[in-house]
Amino acid sequence: MGIEFNHLYVTLDTETLESIAKSEFISQEFCTISRDTVETDKESWAGTYLRGKHSYIELFAPGGVEGFMEGFSGIGFNSKQAGQIDIVDEKLKSLVAQETFYGLQVRQTEDRKVPWFHYLALKSETEPFNAWLMEFHQNYLDYKNIKLTSAGCFDRAAYLKNLATSETSLFDDISEVHLELTLAEHEELALLLRVFGCDSSCVGDITTYRSDGFTLQVSQKVAPSYRIRKVFCTMKAQIHQEIKFTFADNARLNVGGELAIWEFG
Repeated sequence: MGIEFNHLYVTLDTETLESIAKSEFISQEFCTISRDTVETDKESWAGTYLRGKHSYIELFAPGGVEGFMEGFSGIGFNSKQAGQIDIVDEKLKSLVAQETFYGLQVRQTEDRKVPWFHYLALKSETEPFNAWLMEFHQNYLDYKNIKLTSAGCFDRAAYLKNLATSETSLFDDISEVHLELTLAEHEELALLLRVFGCDSSCVGDITTYRSDGFTLQVSQKVAPSYRIRKVFCTMKAQIHQEIKFTFADNARLNVGGELAIWEFG
């Protein structure tokens, strides 16, 4: 259908978040890191951003988004072409009785308000876990002079390059994410991924979803504290010596070969 992974977020305790933000390895070698407050016509949020060439990790402190507590996590997908979000919405409505959360985020820029992206989810964002689909508005792409690919598709690398992502940093993309979800959370995610066209398989109590080189692995838990537990990042260059970092109590990073693996919680 033309749906791809876009980014994810994790809410960390303040000490862990500060430890990551102050790391010389993160800022000088791993990725472009920034702290930004984003304002829309309806809300605002304050995050720390670890940006790669094709995707990024959004980190929040508790309260960085209103209602967010430690461990709250989410994963966002984007449509590649205009109109696909409406197709997904119609398919979801034919499969579930509940109303979908559908709307338009309008970004407050320095000089005016610009339509930013349409979003679609099965529940509100102020939940321990949320998954959603976003479709970027042509007005915002024009405002930022972000070009589509030759096939007319949204270009994640062009979008992130517009945010001054470093060409020399190691972080390229996110290839795999491991989740711990409640049964209800997993059922909603599975429905969304099925509509997206992802393939799925089960081994024991682990369900794996795959689409276009991206993998999601889900374990069901009664009361998980952190929903996103592992994030596998592909690297632009191979690291010949394995390096391990610990950031306070709730984040670890193992770097080696062509992967960097984050562990949260």
